[in-house]
Amino acid sequence: MSFKLENIGNLFENSHRMNPLRNIHSSDVFRTILERERARAERTGQCFSLVVFGIDKENGTGDASLERLGTVLGQKVRICDEVGWYDRNRIATILPGTSAEGARQFTDVINERIKEVASSLTCTIYSYPSSGMKSDVTLKDSVENMASFTTGKSIEPLEILYSRPIPIWKRLVDFFGALLLLIFLSPLFALIAFFIKIVSPGPVFYRQERIGYQRRRFTFWKFRTMHVDNDAAGHEQYLAQLIGSDAPMTKLDDGRDQRIIPFGKALRYSCLDELPQLINVLLGDMSLVGPRPCLPYEAEEYLQWHARRFDIVPGMTGLWQVSGKNRLTFKEMIRLDIRYSRAMSFLMDAKILLRTGPAILGLMIFEPFARLGRNRTGEHRLSPIKKNIGGF
Repeated sequence: MSFKLENIGNLFENSHRMNPLRNIHSSDVFRTILERERARAERTGQCFSLVVFGIDKENGTGDASLERLGTVLGQKVRICDEVGWYDRNRIATILPGTSAEGARQFTDVINERIKEVASSLTCTIYSYPSSGMKSDVTLKDSVENMASFTTGKSIEPLEILYSRPIPIWKRLVDFFGALLLLIFLSPLFALIAFFIKIVSPGPVFYRQERIGYQRRRFTFWKFRTMHVDNDAAGHEQYLAQLIGSDAPMTKLDDGRDQRIIPFGKALRYSCLDELPQLINVLLGDMSLVGPRPCLPYEAEEYLQWHARRFDIVPGMTGLWQVSGKNRLTFKEMIRLDIRYSRAMSFLMDAKILLRTGPAILGLMIFEPFARLGRNRTGEHRLSPIKKNIGGF
């Protein structure tokens, strides 16, 4: 019996040697671990790095290089590290509590151990959290921009790997929906532009830099509802206070505001000033449905978990807008944006679009009375609509 057990043990050991990658996590399991590590880093404030090894397209030799790599990784990683398939041609390692520089040192050690196959492999280091993201980086570019193992390691912000690719159906709905609406609403555009020119000197449109998908900056279009050359310092300070508090996100211009042009508030409450954003949707900077695109100085106040709203394309309307909008707190807005990012679907977008009209109508009817109440009491009153946050 002992002889047979010994043979079985030897067979198991030999099988492990013949297939050194069998204990590496599958890609599905590894992605789950990667998402868990992101949540842990956001909760603790501790950094981590992801190192992705792949086969060089020009010098790759196939499975032999990856098997050699997998064997070495199994010997060199710490007990807290994780090794798994990133996809069918790449192996990745999660290094908790390790900066990008620490990850570079780790890859130097691995490079020494696999010199015989290093020239056939690529290596990309992703760090999290990153101090910022390149405005011209796309998901495809970040994946393909992998440096040769022998010439250095490319370092990228990890956030680009968490971003959800834009579904084809969503881009088609956005493009044709925005095009048809721009054509159909062109008479209204002309009427609003003519009105603005009459009541206030200056340009018809207001252009502003905003931050959207993967922190990319773009020019945001609106009809101008304020006088020209207003100072943004007050708005910047007000936003910082809202982000750090649990107060409802009422607008700074709530009440009498000398910055707003005649009948400008009517354009704002009816959301007619937002119609030029259809241009942004047509260009692909925005979607019909998605999170509100934020201002650069607003993003500077974000905690790391707030940046999850950049995982998806911003929109003209969204779950926050139809769930209470300015009656909700900043944290509630972010949670709604994250919820939408995780559950985005064609049906969900359709529901939000259908609820947008009634939400705007309710804002036009009830907001003036709510504003009057706030002006009299000096307090913010939360609307019962806040209870509908869990409607999706």
